[in-house]
Amino acid sequence: MITFSFDRGKVRIQGDLFSDIREHFSVKDDTARFRRGRAKYFASRIYCITPTGLFEPGLFYDIMRFIKETYPNEEVRIDKSISRVVKPSLLDTRVYDNLTHSLRDYQYAACENAIKHGRGILKMGTGAGKTLTICSILMSAFLQRKDNFKCLLIVPDLTLVNQTFTDFEEYNALFKFTRWTGKLKPDLTANVIIANLGILQSQFKDNEWLQDVDMLIIDECHKLKKNNKINKMVQSIKTVHKFGLTGTLPDSKPDEWNIIGKIGSIIYEKDSYSLRTERHLTTAKTSILNIDYNIKPVPIKGQNPYKTELDFLYENEFRNNIIHRVCTNFNNNILMLVNHIIHGEKLYDILSTVKDKQVYFIRGDVEVEERDRIKQLMETNTNVICIAISAIFSTGVNIKNIHMIIFGAGGKSSIRTIQSIGRGLRLHDNKEKLTIIDLADNLKYGKRHVEKRIEIYKQEKIPFTITDIVEK
Repeated sequence: MITFSFDRGKVRIQGDLFSDIREHFSVKDDTARFRRGRAKYFASRIYCITPTGLFEPGLFYDIMRFIKETYPNEEVRIDKSISRVVKPSLLDTRVYDNLTHSLRDYQYAACENAIKHGRGILKMGTGAGKTLTICSILMSAFLQRKDNFKCLLIVPDLTLVNQTFTDFEEYNALFKFTRWTGKLKPDLTANVIIANLGILQSQFKDNEWLQDVDMLIIDECHKLKKNNKINKMVQSIKTVHKFGLTGTLPDSKPDEWNIIGKIGSIIYEKDSYSLRTERHLTTAKTSILNIDYNIKPVPIKGQNPYKTELDFLYENEFRNNIIHRVCTNFNNNILMLVNHIIHGEKLYDILSTVKDKQVYFIRGDVEVEERDRIKQLMETNTNVICIAISAIFSTGVNIKNIHMIIFGAGGKSSIRTIQSIGRGLRLHDNKEKLTIIDLADNLKYGKRHVEKRIEIYKQEKIPFTITDIVEK
């Protein structure tokens, strides 16, 4: 027999099969080999269930699903109090579909599941219209409690605070909503408080009311990491009504289990491929430029070999000329993503010489108002080249009039790659497809990273070609 009970905010599993179940929800700890001294006292695996059987409530359905599939004849007893935490459905309400934009069928289904389950993750590809979905969920909950309803909506950055606020105005949301940023103090009489990660990390402890909101919604919830500040905040917020939205979950199982544990199971999924085939998003193709250099970077004693390779690429005239040629020959808007300021500055200097192009570089110290101005410029103009730090522009930015994305910095992060591609998938009247230019460098780390990105293109069902370019 397997039993589940509720114990001080967590669920406890017990029974004869406990060890097998716990082992299934674990992975090898690849960092264990780096430990010294007392390493023998640490587990060589990472578990999401403690030795005494405790786990976070959001994992309940994933664990139950495994038990039913693996041990179909095993008797399971579940304490009645658990259901009020793991499936706290929003009773006596239905999907609100009377905003200025009607919900698409999949958005309606996502809202239905949110109301039915009361918590969980909506995994929706970039461009699926997550903000409209969020607004409908909020309206559905608001109409139950009216002025007594309060929700904290967390978005990644300042740009998305303003964008979400403007979208809610456009949708004609009936609930009262406010912004909370470093410059704007929230109106605490509002039903929905839109806040960015930065303000929460700096002021969470000074605002005890946050722990008692009726609902928590986290946009781009893949950013939750086990030991970061926002993760601890999410855990401390008492409401059981927690929703997360993202297009991608982390590759790392411990990171995925952490997000599910804090928020809940995946209750709805609509991937980018489905959105593209149903013409909710534009189609995409990738051209991988496999660059072979006649001189390779020489290792520098005492310097990280990956940094040595990056320094070589950022200054390489042959590589930069390829980028210059691609941008010169393309007659529409280009978003180029880089990882480091020094690289962006170098490319900005090079591309500023391209005839009949407007070139901008968006980095961390560029004010939100200027970022918004550049985005608006791209929506209404052609032949704009926007170089941007990928950490800033890889998520949440809504520009429909992007025709080409250039991955100028390599890298292997699946989340960042998929989210970055999403910047260009939104439909536009004069866009037939999104072209992705992937600079693949035939060097030690470059080869490893492009192999990872090719796996991502295959997974996302984005067709790609590989063209070899040899430096002579």
